[in-house]
Amino acid sequence: MKHYISTLLIFFPFFAVAQVRPQQHSLSTLTGKVIDGDTKQPIQSATIVLLRKDSSVAAQVISQPDGDFTLKNLPEDPYILQITVVGYQPIYRPIPGGHRTAGTPLNTGTIRLKPVAAQMQEVAVVAQRPVFRTEIDKKVFNVDQSLASKGGTAQDALRQVPTLNVDATGNVTLRNGSPTILLDGKQTQLTLDQIPADQIQSIEVMPNPSAKYDAQGNHGIVNIVMKRNRKPGMNGSLTGVGSTLGETYGFANLSVYKHKWNFTFNGMAHGHRSLANTTTTYHDLLSNTTAVQHGHSVTIGPFQSLRLGVDYNMDAHNTFSLSGHVGFGYHPTGGSQTTDYLGKGGVLDTIGSRGTYNADRFVFTHSNFDYAHTFDKSGEKLTASAALETYHGNDHGNYSFQYLDKGGAALGNPYLQQYRGFGSAHNLTLQSDYTDPLQDGKAKLEAGVKTILHGSRSFQDFEDDSAQRYVINPNASYNYSYDNNTYAAYTSFSQQLGAFSYMAGLRFEKYDYTGHLLDNNTSFGYHQNGLYPSVYLTEKFDDNNDLHLNFSRRVNRPQWWQITPRINYSNPLNPQAGNPNIRPENTNLFELAYNTQLSSIGLNTTLYVKNTLDPMMAYNKPISSTSNDTLLSTYENGNYSNTYGAEVIARIPITKWWNTTTNFNLFETDINADNLSQGLSNSGFSWFAKLNSDMKLFRLYTLQLTGNYNAANVIAQGKVLASGGMDAAVKREFLRHNAGTLVLSLSDIFNTQRSRIDTYSSGVFFQDAITKPETRVLKVSFMFSFGKELNGERHKATLESNG
Repeated sequence: MKHYISTLLIFFPFFAVAQVRPQQHSLSTLTGKVIDGDTKQPIQSATIVLLRKDSSVAAQVISQPDGDFTLKNLPEDPYILQITVVGYQPIYRPIPGGHRTAGTPLNTGTIRLKPVAAQMQEVAVVAQRPVFRTEIDKKVFNVDQSLASKGGTAQDALRQVPTLNVDATGNVTLRNGSPTILLDGKQTQLTLDQIPADQIQSIEVMPNPSAKYDAQGNHGIVNIVMKRNRKPGMNGSLTGVGSTLGETYGFANLSVYKHKWNFTFNGMAHGHRSLANTTTTYHDLLSNTTAVQHGHSVTIGPFQSLRLGVDYNMDAHNTFSLSGHVGFGYHPTGGSQTTDYLGKGGVLDTIGSRGTYNADRFVFTHSNFDYAHTFDKSGEKLTASAALETYHGNDHGNYSFQYLDKGGAALGNPYLQQYRGFGSAHNLTLQSDYTDPLQDGKAKLEAGVKTILHGSRSFQDFEDDSAQRYVINPNASYNYSYDNNTYAAYTSFSQQLGAFSYMAGLRFEKYDYTGHLLDNNTSFGYHQNGLYPSVYLTEKFDDNNDLHLNFSRRVNRPQWWQITPRINYSNPLNPQAGNPNIRPENTNLFELAYNTQLSSIGLNTTLYVKNTLDPMMAYNKPISSTSNDTLLSTYENGNYSNTYGAEVIARIPITKWWNTTTNFNLFETDINADNLSQGLSNSGFSWFAKLNSDMKLFRLYTLQLTGNYNAANVIAQGKVLASGGMDAAVKREFLRHNAGTLVLSLSDIFNTQRSRIDTYSSGVFFQDAITKPETRVLKVSFMFSFGKELNGERHKATLESNG
């Protein structure tokens, strides 16, 4: 309870700031806001210039992250307002002279800039939104134009994002590491296949996050930003999806925006089905024996979720938001596993046959409260939020294992095991942020506090069949709980000095982790205090060329499965266990990036270095010192690892009806872990490539092709082998006002997506593990949009003033 009270006391000074008397504007002040004309997202670092009649510059400023700009101390003369930014059409707007009422600034309202790509495609009567925009500490990718993700989940949407790789098993990597996934800037219990892609507005990719964001995650952050209704009146959509995998989806979205209120409803029903095949070959190099294991599993079951939200725009300065989200599902999984044990010379000796069944039922809830206060001073803003997530689930299942001779006859009695268990978790996040523009908008101070209180409990009883009755197996059963709490504060300062700008920040985090083995009343864990700086330097040569130099320090703390000291025997050939002695890893990230616009081609080039101390890594070792026939997978700290890379993103409009975005990532990895085993070091070169292609055909159809290839790359004890694939989707809009949208998509056209990892220890073992899910799936989705917008210039003006 004391944690909650202390956190509320931290929040109090920030709420008090909201009571400061608003500043008075001078008579000669010009304010406005710049947004993307398609996505309605604010544009940061746009150059706003006020020109006199003789074309001389009267004033100049750079737009803020929220798109706002302010020009002060202006004589009341007529001007020309010029706004330019890389990737958008420049805009010119006359500003009349004359006197205004005292205390009333001149506001240009919301100014919408058209992307360069949209200008080129007007002849084809199709305006495509830009694939992404670059901000000082992130890249923002719009997913609305991603056809392959229509009717899908966040996992499908992330597959379409340049710089990100999603493998056949759904694991997301950014520059060959696993990033931290956030939902609207907050941690979430939801998995990617529980987030509808149609509700995603954009995806923010931050390989080198600023001090404003959590320090956790040394492979960057991926923030999924959900859509927020900005259309007046009642609007909504209904979507139905079916696939050859047997999966079905249904989505319903409804929003009502009237006067000061905005109500939203989102519903999802998912008939889940997934298939996976595995092949693991293990060679014991000491005894010259081999085990070949083939596995097959099918998971089915429904998942449903409902979300309700309300926004109340009390006045021009205060907005309150409240939302609630509940989801529940039931996922039974059946599987089989056959292991051939081969003696010397590859001769079959015995066979192991294993059957598995598991059924889990779960429910989660999420509630969120947000408050935003804007001051009269343009860009000054205070926000506060509280979010609570809970999870409850139970599962049960059974295993059977039988040894067979090489002819298939049973050897002895089968081994039977059953289990039951439950789990629960909660996550409370409290956060407040304050932004204050200084020096007439040429500088900015940001500060904030954040507290994350997380707790979890897991219980599972395993019972073995003995003399026709089941008895508890204490070696397999566990009763475990843990708490991990984070207390953070940050501040950052940015300033514009002509063509040069910088942002420097520092974050402090106090982290506490405590695990409990409840059956034997033992505890373990660690406590850590850390400072995490970030620095961003930018030189803007002209409207089409800018150079960035960035640095940040990050930390990656062990997850519960990496630290829990229990052994999971679900795969008897390769059991898994955590390591309570594992330490967090710290990473220094450096980036040198150059952005340019070459005619209609947008080019983003980045050189990066990632230095990690005490890297946490998966480590395989024989489970017994006297036998090498079974490997234990656990986690250990190595000495260090370094990655040197170059990444290129190019946005290329080939013709008026054909646009492409290409992404290349070339990198060298050096790993040193000889503290674990003498000579255990590895290094190698690898690369990743992705191509997104959009074509408008016959003025009726939109065709999208997405291809990716991930070359083999090294890990401490081996390498991850190459994989790749191609997706295709075609869209047709019809009905009045294009209210109906039909999308036909085929994922992994050539059925090449898979995960394959080779691990080895010189003279001890070699293991080849292949996982091949069902990835070639034909999907049909149909979406019907409806709505009636309110009329009235007054209401429209209110919407624009709210961004």
